[in-house]
Amino acid sequence: MKVVEQFGSIQGEGKYLGVPSYFIRTTGCNLRCTWKNPDNTITKCDTPYTSFNPEKGKDFDNEQLERTLKYSPIEHIVLTGGEPLIQPDIAQVVEKLNEQAKYQVTIETNGTVFKDIPNAFMSISPKLSNSYAQEHSKDRQLHQKNNVYMENISKWMKTNDYQLKFVVNERKDMEEIYNLVRSLDVPHNKVYLMPQGITTEQFKNKENFIFEEAMKGGFNYTPRLHIELFGNKRGI
Repeated sequence: MKVVEQFGSIQGEGKYLGVPSYFIRTTGCNLRCTWKNPDNTITKCDTPYTSFNPEKGKDFDNEQLERTLKYSPIEHIVLTGGEPLIQPDIAQVVEKLNEQAKYQVTIETNGTVFKDIPNAFMSISPKLSNSYAQEHSKDRQLHQKNNVYMENISKWMKTNDYQLKFVVNERKDMEEIYNLVRSLDVPHNKVYLMPQGITTEQFKNKENFIFEEAMKGGFNYTPRLHIELFGNKRGI
């Protein structure tokens, strides 16, 4: 498994919001997420060094991880990316982590690649139509080709504990979210709505209507707490 960075921080999103966690970020992604903001600026993936311009990374070293966390109280490990499920040996890595019994393992995925990985919490963030780049671009073509996730989500719902975490850009995104949730019969308490953006200013422009939609639909609202606290930086 190729890793570009590892660090301790708090989980900033979803069910484990605020929980001290150790993040292992893999390199490479099969999508090219691009959002158009209301002011017509463009926001791309917040980790371009794993997607648009992926770094080579280093091989994951489980023994080094054990040494790093030996005296740490952290019990939550997050495998993130990029898209961690494109790593060919990720199932073996999770198996090794589970052997240590101490850890709760979360895998953050866009849902486009299914792998049978028992005993992992699946944090699935399906990328909606709001994430597509400009027409006729190569990035859009790659994104459109690979952004298929419904069957995979259905499988994980039967095999793993999970959450669905949606990046919400505009109020009109909610129709797409409702259609997906209804099609899969997802319990609303497993759905999290998160504002699109990489700055606190962008979040504030969206958070009020997302609060309203969460209340209306019985969904959860999640901030991006790490960005609110530290900014859009690496290693936090």
